[in-house]
Amino acid sequence: MRRYILTKKLGHDLRNAIENPSFDKSEIVVLDNSGIEVDRIPVTPLTLYMYDPEPDPYYQKPEKIITTTGEVEIPMMIPEDTVTTGENPFVQLVYRFTKKRDGATLEDIIRHITQEKRILPNNEYGINRVKALVQEMHNGSVLGGLLVKRGSIYMAGVRLKTGRQLIRLYSGYDPFEYQIMQHVENKGTVSREEIHRLIMDRLKWARNSKTVEFYIKRLLRQNIKQIGKDWFEYRKALEPF
Repeated sequence: MRRYILTKKLGHDLRNAIENPSFDKSEIVVLDNSGIEVDRIPVTPLTLYMYDPEPDPYYQKPEKIITTTGEVEIPMMIPEDTVTTGENPFVQLVYRFTKKRDGATLEDIIRHITQEKRILPNNEYGINRVKALVQEMHNGSVLGGLLVKRGSIYMAGVRLKTGRQLIRLYSGYDPFEYQIMQHVENKGTVSREEIHRLIMDRLKWARNSKTVEFYIKRLLRQNIKQIGKDWFEYRKALEPF
């Protein structure tokens, strides 16, 4: 499958080219399955719509300064109600909460996600999602070690690595559902591949396709309509929980 990368033209600032793409300062690089560049496409509203390119990976690389002791990474300041690309947003919020509080109980974490941030509903479904996430971050096969437990207190463990592109959260909305529906509403009709590319390649919020398929099934209940095996169209806006 080809990849489409939004990047800067020679002599232009990468951040500006990604955040405010235009014909003058941006272009789309086409990579084949082996990662070899095969084409460059001009940036227009039509090509941005058609190819939905992912940001240049260098856009998310940490900034560093040179000191007498070597390179030092500049800490990234993440505003409240904001996450980044590169990791599941729920993981990011749980990790930041436990780190800021210097430890929190499971009940504290559930309350933070479902009542304070309100990015999962405060019901059995939302509570069970948080419980499963905390368990995975504590001793799971993929995220284990991000949280350490002392008695009933969970604390931030190994360093959490994320991207650098900021994504705003909206109270009352699951961030996965919100991003997918924004994409579908803007385009009207989207393919299954586009949704997978949005979550896994562009936002880098999921490690496997099961997460994306989980949300597609949820949104098919009321918000999107399947019009073919792998195509969906906008049906109804999300409602806050």
